[in-house]
Amino acid sequence: MPPTEPLLDVQNITVSFDGFKAIQNLSLNVEKGSLRVLIGPNGAGKSTLLDTIIGKVRPVSGDVRYLGQSITRLPEYKIANLGICRKFQAPGVLDGLSVRENLLVACKGGKGVFSSFKVGAAAAERARVDELLTLTGLTDKAGMLAALLAHGEKQWLEIGMVVAADPQLLLLDEPTAGMTAQETAQTAALIRSLVGRHTVLVIDHDMAFVELLDAPITVLHQGQVFREGDLAALRSDADVMEIYLGRPKETGHAQA
Repeated sequence: MPPTEPLLDVQNITVSFDGFKAIQNLSLNVEKGSLRVLIGPNGAGKSTLLDTIIGKVRPVSGDVRYLGQSITRLPEYKIANLGICRKFQAPGVLDGLSVRENLLVACKGGKGVFSSFKVGAAAAERARVDELLTLTGLTDKAGMLAALLAHGEKQWLEIGMVVAADPQLLLLDEPTAGMTAQETAQTAALIRSLVGRHTVLVIDHDMAFVELLDAPITVLHQGQVFREGDLAALRSDADVMEIYLGRPKETGHAQA
C-alpha cells in the first residue's frame, strides 16, 4: 500500500521579518490523529511556525499543505474553516459568562443564532456542552462565572472551547504556562485524551509536561528543525542539551 499523506505537511518554508529569517527552509509533517511536541529555545521559531500554519504570517518561500491542499495563501478564516484551530498562551475566555455559556457560544461557532431554531439543535448543543464539561473536568464548575476560575481551569475551558469546533488539527501554544504541577499533569491527560479524534501540535518549555505527553518531539533552533526523536534520545544528545539548556558540551578535560 502507498504511504498515507500527512494531515499537515510543511515544505521548506522560510519566513523573513525585515531581512531577519525567523524560519529558514523548515520542513515538518504531522500524521492524522497523532500528537507532536515542538520545543526549542526562545527565538527558535516555534510560535512563528504556528503563525504561518494559521495564515497569520506568510512565508517568502515554501508551502504549507493540509489534507493535500496548499493553504499557504489562504486567509486566516478560510484556514480555520478547514479545521485548524489555535489556542494561544493567554486564555481567551469570556469572563462575564459562565463556564457552560462559554462552551455554548463556542459550540454555536459561526453557525449563527438562527441555528438554534432548527429541530434538535438546542438539545444537540446541550449534549455537546455536557460532553465538553466532562472532557475538561469542569462539570462541577458549569454554572460558575469564568472570571472566578483558577488559572489552570481557564486554560482547560479554552481548550474545551477550541475543541467545540471539532477541529482536525489543534495547535496549542504553551498550554501549561503558569500552572501548578498538578494542573500540568491534568492538562497532559486532557491533551492525550484528544489524540485520535484530533491531531494535536503542542509548543511548551516545561520538560516535565513534555515527558507526561510521551509523544514524538521536534527540536527547533534558529528557525530550523534541529533534531527529532523521543525525550530519552534528546536528553542524551549533547548538541540538544547545549542549544536548549545552554550547557556547554563536555570536552573531555577534567574540570577544576
